[in-house]
Amino acid sequence: MLKPEIRLIKSHVLKDFPSGSSINYYDGKFYLVGDDANNLIILDNTYKQIDSIRLFNYPEKRIPKADKADFESATIISINNKPHLFIIGSASTEKRKKALLLPVQSYQAGFANLFHPFFYQDAFLKQLETKGISEINIEGATIIGDALVLSNRGNNAKPVNYLIITPADALQAPAKQNDFTVSVIPLTLPVKTKAFTGVSELCYVASKDRLLVTLSEEATDNAYDDGVISDSYIGWINNVSKKMNSSTLMLDEMINLSTVDKSFRQQKIEGLCVESVTDAALNIHLVSDNDNGESKLFNIKVTSVER
Repeated sequence: MLKPEIRLIKSHVLKDFPSGSSINYYDGKFYLVGDDANNLIILDNTYKQIDSIRLFNYPEKRIPKADKADFESATIISINNKPHLFIIGSASTEKRKKALLLPVQSYQAGFANLFHPFFYQDAFLKQLETKGISEINIEGATIIGDALVLSNRGNNAKPVNYLIITPADALQAPAKQNDFTVSVIPLTLPVKTKAFTGVSELCYVASKDRLLVTLSEEATDNAYDDGVISDSYIGWINNVSKKMNSSTLMLDEMINLSTVDKSFRQQKIEGLCVESVTDAALNIHLVSDNDNGESKLFNIKVTSVER
């Protein structure tokens, strides 16, 4: 049998970029989002900043908590056969029920580009409530085939993580937004953790049919307040496309990143992306937000080895 082996390749602190919450890789560039940052930044393969896109115009480095759009997740999606970075607010308050579509080949963005996605409108949210999600906190997004998959992060008071599955093409088809389907699947963990561990991002690796998941322990009882940070984890579900009609899903693997390297201790991992895939290994990048006005990047290699 094969077991995973994880090795830290490098790490890098971004002192001037706050609250890193999502990282995506496309065509040799990293697109980095912060949940209270005014700008989206673009990095090259060495983590050197090569561009910046102004999204908001708050005078402070960090947007005040009560005002921020709380962009907690992002994924690459095809709109009119062109790749876009789809950035999603957490929806934990009314101001956070926002999204942004950014063409990655001719990007232009700004506050005027924000919109209210169909999955944050009342009809959709009511369906989520009837299916068990009473408190919204979207902290992960990815595309699996024709489906948009979101993750709703739980907390100490509501200790369940959920995957939310809905057609991706509804984003560009108004008729489908009025006649959508939605599935809600509880996500369970294969190991016992010290505290409730919430999903912080999703990333689908199509060539492996594997859903990567980052998770973190945070001492909070609701979707709004921050809490003390403990350990973060990476996990995955293999053959996930064949399991999306299940009544519940469990991670096949879940690894405490603090056991990989001590530099992961008290790092709240918020986002991940895959730069490259080989038969035996994934080259993965992570970003952490530790509520201190900085962000930290990690490059890890996940390799399958014989037990």
